[in-house]
Order: sequence, then C-alpha cells, then structure tokens
Amino acid sequence: MVERSKILSIALTLIMVLALFTAGCVSNDEEPAEPTESSGDDYSTGAEESEELNVKGSTTVLPLAQAAAETYMENHPEASISISGGGSGTGIAALIDGDVHIAMASRQIKDSEIEEAEANGIDPVEHVIAWDGLTVVVNPENPVDQLTYDQIKGIYDGSISNWADVGGPDKEIVVINRDSSSGTYGYFQGEVLGDDNEFREDAVSTSSNGAVLQSVSQNDAAIGYIGFAYLTDNVKGLDVNKGDGMVAPTAENILAGDYPLARPLHFYTNGQPTGLAADFKEYILSEEGTEIVYDVGYFPAESSSETAEAEEINVKGSTTVLPLAQAAAETYMENHPEASISISGGGSGTGIAALIDGDVHIAMASRQIKDSEIEEAEANGIDPVEHVIAWDGLTVVVNPANSVDQLTYDQIKGIYDGSISNWADVGGEDEEIVVINRDSSSGTYGYFQEEVLGEENEFRPDALAQSSNGAVVQAVSQNDAAIGYIGFAYLNENVKGVDVNKGDGMVAPTSENILAGDYPLARPLHFYTDGQTTGLAADFKEYILSEEGTEIVYEVGYFPVE
Repeated sequence: MVERSKILSIALTLIMVLALFTAGCVSNDEEPAEPTESSGDDYSTGAEESEELNVKGSTTVLPLAQAAAETYMENHPEASISISGGGSGTGIAALIDGDVHIAMASRQIKDSEIEEAEANGIDPVEHVIAWDGLTVVVNPENPVDQLTYDQIKGIYDGSISNWADVGGPDKEIVVINRDSSSGTYGYFQGEVLGDDNEFREDAVSTSSNGAVLQSVSQNDAAIGYIGFAYLTDNVKGLDVNKGDGMVAPTAENILAGDYPLARPLHFYTNGQPTGLAADFKEYILSEEGTEIVYDVGYFPAESSSETAEAEEINVKGSTTVLPLAQAAAETYMENHPEASISISGGGSGTGIAALIDGDVHIAMASRQIKDSEIEEAEANGIDPVEHVIAWDGLTVVVNPANSVDQLTYDQIKGIYDGSISNWADVGGEDEEIVVINRDSSSGTYGYFQEEVLGEENEFRPDALAQSSNGAVVQAVSQNDAAIGYIGFAYLNENVKGVDVNKGDGMVAPTSENILAGDYPLARPLHFYTDGQTTGLAADFKEYILSEEGTEIVYEVGYFPVE
C-alpha cells in the first residue's frame, strides 16, 4: 500500500521542479537514434544496438518516466534516455513524425491520430505502464469537500459559475483547465463533460499539472484537476460521486477500483518495442519499477481493477507456439496461484477463429492474421491486435537414414508442389518421396506456403496432412523416405534438420544462425487479442517478454523478441 507521506513528499519535490520547468530531461539533449527499417515484427538484436532513447509527451506520465529513467541509467550506464513533456498530443505527434521512440500519454490515442500515423508509415502500439487517479482540487481555504459528476460538469461547461451553487461561499468560480494538447484534458473532457460538450470559454488554460497546482494554491476561488502524484498540502482533493456515492481520492480507493476517475497511463511505440525501448518499458513493469511507480504516487499496471477482475484467461491456437505458452503459463501460475490460464492447440486458424467468435482471450499464431480474418473479426465487433512474443526457425526435416543433408528453396518447392517426386532428383536414393504436410488451419502451413511455394501455388494433393508439429516428427521418424517441416523447438534426434539455401548459400538450422538473422526460414510467433491487452492477458504477455520469460523462450527452443 502506498505510504501517503512518502507520496506527498516526493510529489512535492517534483512539483517544485515542474514549477520551474514545464518539461524535464534526465539526460543530455541529444538527437534520437535514427530509426531502423525494423518494426516490432522484425527481429531485433537487442538493447546493445539501441543505446539512446527519446521519450516525449504527457506531463502526468513525466515524473514516472523521469524517475524510472534515472534509476535505469544508474544500472545501465551505457544507456541514454531523454525524457521531455509537452502533453500527450505533443508526444503522439512526435511519434507520428518519427521524432521519438516512445510517446507518453495519459489518454488513449485518437482514431484520427491512428489514421495520420498509418498514413505516415507508423504503427502505434499501446502499452499501459501504470494507473493514475485524476484528482479534482480546490484551494484548502474552500469549504467545499465533495462534488458530484454533474456539479463538476456544470462548473466546467459554465452552467454553474458560483461556489454558492454547490454549497460553498458566494464567490465566482475561477476555473483552471489544461491546454488541449494534454491527455489529461482529453480524458477529463471525455469522462466528465462528454466528448460532444465543450469547456467554458473563460477557463484559464495551463500547460502542466504543476501549473494547475500553482494556480489553485494561489486562489481560494479556483478549481482544477491534476494527476494523483501531484496532490500536496497546497491544494485539497475533493471526494467525487459518479452515482454510487462519494469516493475520496485515496490510494486505497484507487487500488480497490472504487475511485471513478482512475485511468491508465500509456507508452505508445511504433510497432512492438525492441532494444532499449523494450527494456525500459519492461523495467517500469518489473518489481523494481513497481516500487518507483508507487514512490512517484501512481499504481502499477497489475493493480488496476481490470486485473483483479480477469483472473482467468483462455489461450488457443498454434501448436508451434503451444509449448512456449504452456511452459510460461505453468511458471506464471506457480508465482500467481490466483491466476488460471488455459492453453490449447488446434492450429493458428483455429485460434484466430476462436478469437473472432469471442471464445478466447488470446489466439496463438505462427503466421500473421489474414486480411479476410481481420474483416470477419471487425464485422463481429472484434479488433485483432498483434503481439510478437518470440521468434522461431522453421526447420525442414528428413529421416536420419536419408543421405540428403541440404536443399535449395527451389528443390523444396518442387518436392511440395509435386514437380520433384524422387529423392534421386535432389542427390538422394532412387526412392519416391513421401511428403508430410500440415493441415490448412495451421499457421506453419500458411507461412511455409507463402515463404517457399508462393501464395499462388498449391501443395501436391497426395501430401499427408498432419495436425501438429509432433505428428510431423513422428511421421518422418518412422519413414526413411519422408520429408516434413516443423518448428525449431520440435527438432530432436529422431529427425534430421536439412540445411537450406534461398540464394545466399546453404545455412544450417541452428540457434546461432537464427539469432544472427542468417537462417532464411526464421519467423515471428504471435499472440492476437481483441484490442490492447488488459488484466491477466496483459500480465501474461508481458511475463513472456520479461527477463524470466526470456529464459523460458530459450529453454523451449525459441528466441526472444529482443
């Protein structure tokens, strides 16, 4: 539980700084590293190749990002993280323009901003890093201690202009607002006024939480709204009533999910973060980062009411992703006995279909979702969001008794489309090739078809379809004329992995070659969710991407996103 005095002292220190500066920087003002051509779907070699990070946006998120960056850089002296404010809109605009690696926001990104970003080749991905309780504040001299939503709305839209109308003295209300680029402004407008209603024209616009605090503390007729971390003895936080009774803005009420003005705080990145951006985000979500979140005066992402209400999730899909998800779920549930995570296979197509039907929280897939599936999902009110959780090297395998050790892409294509039917045609024995395939609902099937055959080409009709990687291994191990393809994690001594050549020479299916980016059949493994993840689904995804999760990824036989 948050110690109130600790929150107040730290928040006061931050306010003193913010009163002098509207934006803070925790490292030298340096230009951000040039963006690479990699997106979140591409393989990253890790933070060591991206040691400079530029973060900009919400002044609400600002003190958390500053405190986390300071401690992170103490532990990682090679890293340079520059943090600056300006408001959520400013940060998101900078992300859209490619000027920052991370945009901080105290509101969700708007549809218009997403459209602008996509037109600019930017894929904004949302990450909830903490929770805040937006606090309506007045001067300590004001006798008013509580307001209903309707009263707050009336004060801010101008229909209530005197404190006497809400139980206070006969005095004109001085309304302090945030500027329109602020995520706090946008959240407050949407939550209290309603998106279609405007603020009163005479409201005094301020550029930061600190400026609101200063204005209200100096005027006994003023009212404003600030992030909970900025609450000090210089202003008084009001109890608010959305219809279920008055609730005080306290840490206990926010953590319990009772306070109506609780809201998530976000990072936005271009695609899934990699390198230093991913490390910094994960640090904030870590145990050490959680302490910083509390110290600053906010609340960790896992403490939101959404997490408490989502202690059971259903995960279904790719048999390639299956062993990773199973291993991660087992360890996660050992550490979180209140959580229940059900994992089942069936193939990528099966998992995505279940997500579209609303039957699962997470679909596992070893291929990207198809345009037709996205259309079907949207028609069903589902917003499929992609998360890359690991990388795999798809491995072409033969029986260990087979003398063939390597194949070109053209030879593999010929075997699978039927134009090559005898092992002698590719340097082997004079024996008919037995082709083992995956069923069409498999993401491995779809990836292999697109990558090797080409989407326009069909598999030979006599190929033997198998329902899983394990079934392929069994079929190939029992027939010395068979060939198949499996996820790297399923490679064992019962089958032999074949070197492949896409045109740049033969490359063996080894972890070294996959990690180096040399192996041509490397591919991302995905989770798909309905919208951005929340609650247990978000925690489970973040766990796989964490340092402990990375160990599990390696142990299973795959490779971490970083």
